[in-house]
This record gives sequence, structure tokens and C-alpha cells, in this order.
Amino acid sequence: MKKILIASLLGTAVLGAGAAQAAPAPTAAPASASAPATTTSSEPAAKIYGNDGLVKPSAYPFFIKSTLYATSDVIKQLGIEGLNISWDAKTKTYTYTRGDHTVKIMADSNVAWVDGKEVKLQGSATFKRGVLRVPVGIIVRGVGESIKWDKATETLWVGDSIK
Repeated sequence: MKKILIASLLGTAVLGAGAAQAAPAPTAAPASASAPATTTSSEPAAKIYGNDGLVKPSAYPFFIKSTLYATSDVIKQLGIEGLNISWDAKTKTYTYTRGDHTVKIMADSNVAWVDGKEVKLQGSATFKRGVLRVPVGIIVRGVGESIKWDKATETLWVGDSIK
């Protein structure tokens, strides 16, 4: 009976240790004085409102320095009239066009091209969990849409949603 009890306790201890190793506790990223407060994974870094209301991204937006990055699906959800979006899988580049304006964002690059001019980004458009994270503001402004950041409520307003 003692052997069964000891084996049972050892098995629980091993499983418990394995579970602890499989899911390490999250650690907070260091906060920068110029960047907005770091948020936990259970809350977004910002709310985003487009012409069609509150945007529901496939993953929470986050900041790289003072630039808001969000999943590429956010730009589609903003409801910017006349915006065309194309993806080139070979070059891993999104191209956003609206009227005379063009913005190109390439994965793993810290440069965007706005109307043919190079713009240095504070971070790189990066794939995470199979979805490209893009700098929202540079794209929205680059295609000629209005944008407003409300620091007090950590809310980004785009186009007709601006209050």
C-alpha cells in the first residue's frame, strides 16, 4: 500500500512540475518613459474605432515605442472608403491604395513607402501567429484618412468616428 501511495505522489509531483514548465508565468515588459503603459495579454493596448464603429482585431493591438501596431485585418475593418488592399506573398508586402495615395509595408522591415517616399518606422511589421502586425497610423495617414489619438482613453479614432 505504501508503494502505491508513494508512486501516486511521485506521479503527481512529476505532472505538476511538467505543467509548470509548459506554461511559465508571464513577465511584464519593461516600460519606457515615452511609451504608453504596457498592458497585460488580457487587455488591449488601445481601442480602435473606424468609420463603421469599434474594430475587433484578431489579436490585441500593441505599441512599439509610440507607434500602435495591430493585425493587418484592422485596416480592412476601418471602413475607409475607396481603400484597396493587396498582398504580394512573394515579397511579403501589403499595398494600400486610395486615390492618388499608396502605402507599402513589407514584413520584417522597419521602412514603409508612402507615395514613393521612404518612411522609417519605430518597429518592423512582423508576423506573429501567422498574421502580419502593421503600423496603423502610417497606413491611415498615408492613404489620406483622418486620425486622432486620445491618450486619456487610449483610443484611436479614424475618419468619421473622430469625436
